[in-house]
Amino acid sequence: MRLSLYHRLSLSLLVIFIAISSVFFIWAQHLEKQARYESEQNLHLSLAANIARDNPILQQGVSDHQALKDLFHTLMVLGPAFEFYFLDPKGNIITHSIAPSLIKRHKISVIPIKLLTQNQAPLPIYGDDPQHQTRKKIFSAAPVFNGTKLQGYLYVIVAGERYETVFTRQQSNRQLQMSMMMLIGALVFLFIVMLGLFAYFTKPLRQLSQDIKALKAVGFDRSLVKLTHWKTDSDNEVHQLGCVVEQMAEQISQQICLLHDNDRQRKELLADISHDLRTPLASLQGYIETISLAAEHLTPEQQKYIKITLRNAQQLKRLIDQIFELAHLEGGQVSINLETFNLAELLYDVIAKFTLQSQKKNIELAVVPPSSDIMVHSDIAKLERVLSNLLENALRHTPDGGKVMLKITDSDHGQCQLAVIDNGTGISEDELSYIFDTRYRASNATQGKEKHTGLGLAITKKLLELLKTDIKVKSQLGQGCEFSFNIRKVS
Repeated sequence: MRLSLYHRLSLSLLVIFIAISSVFFIWAQHLEKQARYESEQNLHLSLAANIARDNPILQQGVSDHQALKDLFHTLMVLGPAFEFYFLDPKGNIITHSIAPSLIKRHKISVIPIKLLTQNQAPLPIYGDDPQHQTRKKIFSAAPVFNGTKLQGYLYVIVAGERYETVFTRQQSNRQLQMSMMMLIGALVFLFIVMLGLFAYFTKPLRQLSQDIKALKAVGFDRSLVKLTHWKTDSDNEVHQLGCVVEQMAEQISQQICLLHDNDRQRKELLADISHDLRTPLASLQGYIETISLAAEHLTPEQQKYIKITLRNAQQLKRLIDQIFELAHLEGGQVSINLETFNLAELLYDVIAKFTLQSQKKNIELAVVPPSSDIMVHSDIAKLERVLSNLLENALRHTPDGGKVMLKITDSDHGQCQLAVIDNGTGISEDELSYIFDTRYRASNATQGKEKHTGLGLAITKKLLELLKTDIKVKSQLGQGCEFSFNIRKVS
């Protein structure tokens, strides 16, 4: 599914919002954790010192490690959140309050202890966790002396493993609920705001797109569609683009109107010229024919010139007639008279007109199938003109001894196909798209004794357009051509 600019902007901003929210959430979690550890360590900062001062075992110097271990166990029962360790001056663990199997490292760095006891760093200060190889935890610590000699350190993990487990479980559940509620609420709010904002900002773009589509639907005729009025003095780039599009549409509309007007004038001029030429040409042809009737009084050379002149006059008359016909077809001045008739009978009538011409070139004319009861609904006169043009064209480009076939193909979709097929010179594939242009002749076209005007196929195409059908052509050089089109059947 292709997304619009509006949807892409909304999704992009949504992804950015989720990413930023995640970063802020993680950062807030970190700050909250830091604040909690700082307050807990500050609250229990003198815990180790008080235990060391009030307990006789630690006051008199540690000599009975089992008694100290029992003391640690008692204190841990009273305060399950704490873990108690006694370290030698180098940080080696001498005794502790937890099970021996939980100890992962037996030596603690004394640097954080000195920083805490000497107040040389801001809280929170993290010390090594004996239950983990790399983990750090907040602690309370106090030096233990035997007289004036440092015997070791009392090292108390303030937030022990059991405390962290219980607290983390409860906090995770609570924070998950709160986070989900806040996230859902924020996403819903942001989504609504985004829809409103992007709908507002992209509305001019959508309107501009609708204007261009409307212009395209009416063939860029500005007079047939009402476009949005854009502010010419606006700083908004979309409004500026809209003004340019409006000016462009106006210019295109004017150019189209000018082209239509020029085309109309051209068609009228062709029709007028061809009409005006008919009268003097008919008079000229009549005088030449009159002179040719008295050919016995002329010298052989004069008779030759008269024949050439008469042939050229006849060719000129055919050209003017076709120009006049084409001008009327392009000008839409031709009416359609639909009627029902037998298609096969029309094909035989058309073939009959070309029988003598085909016999001179020894070309076989055939209707396939020879008999058919297909009834069609069309303009019989225009269809006959189309078939005559195609058949004349096929005979011109088919060599002596060839074959031209008129083939009817029935269909079950209310149509039948009619094709004119020859085995003549054919047309190259590169030229097939140009053969219906006026005055176009294929590069391998043959030239008979009588020149042809080159308008036959153009007239054929126009006639079939009036009959609401399209002509198709298939051809290969040296293998002939096939012109085909569909006609509506009568059930």
